[in-house]
Amino acid sequence: MSESIIVYKANDHLEASSCLSNLIINDINKSKKNSFTIGLSGGSTPKITYSLLKNDIQDLSKIIFWTVDERWVPRDDEYSNQKMLNSIFADSTAKILEVEYSGLSAERDANKYASKLENNITNFDTVILGVGEDGHIASLFPDTVAVNDTENFYVSNEVNILSKWRVTATFKLLKEVDNVYLLVTGNNKKEILKSIMNNGNTSANKLINERKKTILITDQEI
Repeated sequence: MSESIIVYKANDHLEASSCLSNLIINDINKSKKNSFTIGLSGGSTPKITYSLLKNDIQDLSKIIFWTVDERWVPRDDEYSNQKMLNSIFADSTAKILEVEYSGLSAERDANKYASKLENNITNFDTVILGVGEDGHIASLFPDTVAVNDTENFYVSNEVNILSKWRVTATFKLLKEVDNVYLLVTGNNKKEILKSIMNNGNTSANKLINERKKTILITDQEI
């Protein structure tokens, strides 16, 4: 087990989601800055956490949400992460930095979002990441080009899963975030959790090994 991983054990997914929300709100309350940035991942796992954050953050107007990764699909597509995030936070006072879909080029849209991040964020405070059964985080899937990108903060990545292209934060960006939270719940994550805790060859471990501290919240025995 890597000494840089701090583990919070919950009894179930709801408790894990609440634990994560409380940890992030504590980060916000300790911050002396006028704004606080939170990177949001897609998928169903963090939805409860997002709803809790929306309801429990005292001043959402100081929060800037940015999108960790997105399937390169139209915004009204059922697989769009941005659509899901907007459905939760759109009527809040938080600032949402949306990934835009041009339909022209995933690379173009990734570059445009990288510029949006650069123009709106001076410090990456917190990010919420899930972990796939293959150990991927964001859209940094095994054996894809973006895994080895060391130059850019946000890139396009060909993955051929649900949609052919994704746009995603890179390891270069994620390792700069002050607080990285991995939310990993469900019985289907038992094996990948074992691999992570044994410093396996996963995208999650690549990030963990490049950081001094990563926080893991899970409802599984490890």
